[in-house]
Amino acid sequence: MNKFWATFGLTYKSKVKSKSFIIFMAIVIILMIALSNADKIMDMFKGDGDQIGIVTNSEPIYKAIKQQGNVIDEDASFKKVNKQEAKKQVKNEKLKEAYIIKLKDKQQLSATIISKESVSQEKEQKVNGVLTSIQSKLVASQLHFNNNDLKKLQSQSKVDSQVLSDKKNQQLNEGQKLLNLVLVYAILMLMFFIVFNYATQVAMEIATEKTSRVIEMIITSVSPITHIMAKIAGVIAVALTQIVMIVVVAIICIFAFDLKRMLKGFDVSMSHITWQVLIVGLLCMIIGILTYVLLAAILGSLATRIEDINQTLMPLTLFAMIAFYIAIFSMFKPEILLIKITSFIPFLAPFELLVRAQSTELQIWEIIVSILISVVVMLILLWIAVKTYKDSVLTFEKGLFNTIKKVMKK
Repeated sequence: MNKFWATFGLTYKSKVKSKSFIIFMAIVIILMIALSNADKIMDMFKGDGDQIGIVTNSEPIYKAIKQQGNVIDEDASFKKVNKQEAKKQVKNEKLKEAYIIKLKDKQQLSATIISKESVSQEKEQKVNGVLTSIQSKLVASQLHFNNNDLKKLQSQSKVDSQVLSDKKNQQLNEGQKLLNLVLVYAILMLMFFIVFNYATQVAMEIATEKTSRVIEMIITSVSPITHIMAKIAGVIAVALTQIVMIVVVAIICIFAFDLKRMLKGFDVSMSHITWQVLIVGLLCMIIGILTYVLLAAILGSLATRIEDINQTLMPLTLFAMIAFYIAIFSMFKPEILLIKITSFIPFLAPFELLVRAQSTELQIWEIIVSILISVVVMLILLWIAVKTYKDSVLTFEKGLFNTIKKVMKK
């Protein structure tokens, strides 16, 4: 047992102290802190807000536009200028833009937007909406309508929706759906990187030891089973350390930077499904790491030359890429049949179950069954990894298929 912990400790320390681990974690932590302070960072670049000039001969129209100015640009301030000043100040960038308002016959308003940059259609629609509202009030005043009559004219018909679902109180608003989608995407990308990174590392290390004949010295002091188990456990421990560090930083960001207030500012809120995404995401990440690291250990032990490692890892690469792309292309439709079926298939399940976690249709029994299938497959892979490594540790046959044939005969 002491030899197991010695090998485990050596593997763990070498990985945690490596430059790649430190640089990756530093980048992730900086990004998480930056995203947690996104509202503050955006405010820093906004400055004191822009100024917009209003050209009009009518004081009531100017006041009405200024009163509804937040509809056009909530960060801008408005000031009254004449036509010549407007063009001059826009050209000198003292004004962001200027609106030349004209009042035609029959109380009709028109506007010309002066700007150094092209004006978006969205901005034109906002200005048009404000002027239409003011124009309605001017026409109503001319026709001697009172405020109640005007409100009746401007009132809109009401449209609501009713979702027929067996599940109650599980309908999500757009802000909650957006947050869940962003979380799924972030966890998916992180999981793919960690899984692929550590699986490749395990395969490379085992293949390097074997092809460089270092293994001959190792097995004289440590049994092959103890060595492979300690190495796999060490790499998995490093991956789990990475996950724990990310979770701890996320918790610190939530409470230290008042993340709930920031999300509220972006009209985004958490729901019970958000917690489902986080919990299922954590489980999927652990299962994905264990499954792919064990598969990598099997494939790495079958390699006879370091040059063949990419060819040997082809099955793992295919599984990971298929799982990843199915998940990416199904993110916006987590309830389609393809994603439901693949969420129960080993190697694909960690990615697809995560995508399904954002759906209100996902049942608890589906999560349990998917995880149990993956656990059974992991136990089988562990047995194969130990047997393969023990039987192929001193096998140096040329070619992958020759190695497999020789191992199967033992």
